Amino acid sequence: MSFRRILFWSHLSVGLVTGLIIFVLALTGVALTYEAQIKGFFGPTVAPTVEHAEMLTTDELVALAATAFPGQETTLSYSSDSSDPVKIQAGRRNLKLLDPYEGTFIEAGQTPVDGFFSLMEGLHRNLAMGFDSVGGDIVKVSNVAFLFIIVSGMVLWLPKRFKWPFFRQRILLSKMPTTRARDFNWHHVFSFWVFIPLLAVVISGATLSYPWARNAVFAVAGVEAPQGRGGHGGQQATVVTEDSSLPADQLVSYQAIYETARSVESDWQTITLTLPSSAKAKDVTVLIDTGNGRQVSGQQMVSFSRETGDVVKTLGPDEMVSPTNALQRYLRFLHTGEIYGVVGQTLAGIASLACLFLVWTGFALAWRRLISPLFTPKAKPTVKPTAS
Repeated sequence: MSFRRILFWSHLSVGLVTGLIIFVLALTGVALTYEAQIKGFFGPTVAPTVEHAEMLTTDELVALAATAFPGQETTLSYSSDSSDPVKIQAGRRNLKLLDPYEGTFIEAGQTPVDGFFSLMEGLHRNLAMGFDSVGGDIVKVSNVAFLFIIVSGMVLWLPKRFKWPFFRQRILLSKMPTTRARDFNWHHVFSFWVFIPLLAVVISGATLSYPWARNAVFAVAGVEAPQGRGGHGGQQATVVTEDSSLPADQLVSYQAIYETARSVESDWQTITLTLPSSAKAKDVTVLIDTGNGRQVSGQQMVSFSRETGDVVKTLGPDEMVSPTNALQRYLRFLHTGEIYGVVGQTLAGIASLACLFLVWTGFALAWRRLISPLFTPKAKPTVKPTAS
């Protein structure tokens, strides 16, 4: 048996075993494509009122934020969209929303889409069986199996004869005389056009699932692998500051620092102040983000002196995080495409959509090859009459 034939049967067998799980992953991947934008659309909004026509100063908001998570390092984030609430956050999971006009915390209730996306994420990560469940293990194994299917499929994609008529049937959708020929055409065409984005989604998914996969990618990149489970990455550098010798009432206001930070980048999307634990802190650190919050390349960290209001230090993307954290964060958001903004999300969504057709046509071709012949009556041999 030739290598190509062995590869074909391996490709077919793995596809049949994991096809339904891959279909679920692709379907939920399509549903989650624009999760952040849709959640933002349905999220709570703020607006001035007759009683509170002006937004509270940053100093007033900082005072309110200090009560949100006592004893924890807290950040205060402004959005460039004035209808968005101010975010008060401690760590990755502790988050409260603040109305900057009324100075009250917003009870973040369930939006119409929260339940839907919660279900989609559960199915995508562990078949809705819960964290560290059998469903999660099945998803992880299926993701790695899909990586084999993609690579072996591209090897099998290569035509035996390198002439345009044979290439055309593998890169362009064509009108075919039979449904079998149509499925063959679709299977090859979709796999060709989404090969790169689909490979990126699956490889990054494998690194989020298995330490050995993550370590292999880091080794190829020549970067030290992260320790522990990890997989989320992206911790910004913490700037340690000392207290000023000036009285607190003589320090530059947070409002003045916020207004200065706004002038650093005219196209900023979010400005996040890391609130010092001391009211007399000499410096304050501000993260200015011109992207969607996932792209380190669109961020810079600026430290301002509270004694003079001047910039003390600026850290660019390469200085904010270590190469290990930078690659870890890249892989995390490469899986969703968000590392490349809306374009990346769209490509990841298209790849997931195309994957649905790949699974469907793959099963259809396998059915015709393996099952249909069992129900097709064999032609009886004709017996020629003997001469009398």
